[in-house]
Amino acid sequence: MRDVSQATAAPAAGRETAILEGVVETYLATGFPVGSRALAEGGRLETSSATIRHALVELERCGFLTQPHTSAGRVPTAAAIRWWLQRMDAPLPLGDEGQKLRLEQALRAASDETTLWLRTSEFLAELTSQVGMVAVLPAHDTGLKDLRFFRLTDYRVLAILVTADGQVRERVGRVPEAYSQPELDTASRYLLHHFSGLTLARIRQELVRRVEEERAAYDELLKRVLVLSHCGVLEMQNEGAVYVQGAGHLAENLHASRLAALLSELQQKERWLHLLAGLDEPLNAEVVHWEAGNNLQERCWLRVRVGMENEAMPELSLIAANYGSGAIGILGPTRMPYAYVLGAVALVRAVCQRVLGEQLS
Repeated sequence: MRDVSQATAAPAAGRETAILEGVVETYLATGFPVGSRALAEGGRLETSSATIRHALVELERCGFLTQPHTSAGRVPTAAAIRWWLQRMDAPLPLGDEGQKLRLEQALRAASDETTLWLRTSEFLAELTSQVGMVAVLPAHDTGLKDLRFFRLTDYRVLAILVTADGQVRERVGRVPEAYSQPELDTASRYLLHHFSGLTLARIRQELVRRVEEERAAYDELLKRVLVLSHCGVLEMQNEGAVYVQGAGHLAENLHASRLAALLSELQQKERWLHLLAGLDEPLNAEVVHWEAGNNLQERCWLRVRVGMENEAMPELSLIAANYGSGAIGILGPTRMPYAYVLGAVALVRAVCQRVLGEQLS
């Protein structure tokens, strides 16, 4: 299901609708300007070249087409591609079970959050031949809802924490002595039993107070919990992060000077956090929303920004989908196989949600 509340104005006549659809689909398939002869000979339009030429002039006047050179054919504008997307059937996640299995195995084998999101962005880039991106939003200390500790090695512990507002955060910390998995399980149960609902800052304060008040009865369990809290595993606050892979794919579509400028812009973390997560999204027809997914568990909204004029990137499109604590997406040229890329983003988002859910079950 697509959201057409901010739909791009459509061509008035039915014939112009068919012609514009033909121009967009031919251009997306070939990459070349589309002329009246190509449309007439394509067999999908039962009309003359003269009638098509007249319609192309009218569509250009309305802002749906542009003509690179006087003697050349027409190229669809970003507005035309958005209009075409709003008419396209709803995308579904790709049905390639082999791709799903490969991504699931790679994510489950990740030893920490950074590795998990690096692999996700790499997979997005590989699957779509576009720039793969993952945004992890800054964590907010809203209170403890769930917590698990996992022993990675003798002196490394992974903490997976769920906050009161549903954020999922991971941290890997080094501990001064080896803890067994049963000892870590006991520590997480202690924290949940005594401090569920409290902020992490309050928990750390309370642990120090308990040690001071109960110094005589300072047992091994309380010591273990205090050590874990001071080794960073309960430090879930961060400034967010953006992982970018496959930037080289842009070289096929951009001149060297523009590519260099864009590669520099990709380093602007705060900007891409907002763009990927849909924060401060423009309330206009620049954004097309799609609801995708094979079932309720995989259901998600995909956001497509075609021709990012407001960001001074008119030659690029951004397709993104939110997950629990951030967003994933791809960045590529306005001419891309949209149906395939939308399905790929939906697939990767569904696998990420499933893997993150299993880590907490």
